[in-house]
Amino acid sequence: MTKPVEIALSDQSGTFIDRQIESGRYASVQDVVEAGLRLLEQEQGKLNALRQALSDGEKSGPARVVDRHAFIRSLRNPV
Repeated sequence: MTKPVEIALSDQSGTFIDRQIESGRYASVQDVVEAGLRLLEQEQGKLNALRQALSDGEKSGPARVVDRHAFIRSLRNPV
């Protein structure tokens, strides 16, 4: 299902879209805009996941000092 929308683009954006269509990569303005929106949605998903990970880390309590040599040994020789 499509939803008709009218937008005004800057000259730079319009030129970019025209180049994408002329290159054959996209067939229409709609295809270019939808590809851009998919990328925006993916980036927002990544940003939300990063924010959640940061929040989880902050809630996990204070950081602790770790002996890096002991840590590396523990990775090489798991119990």
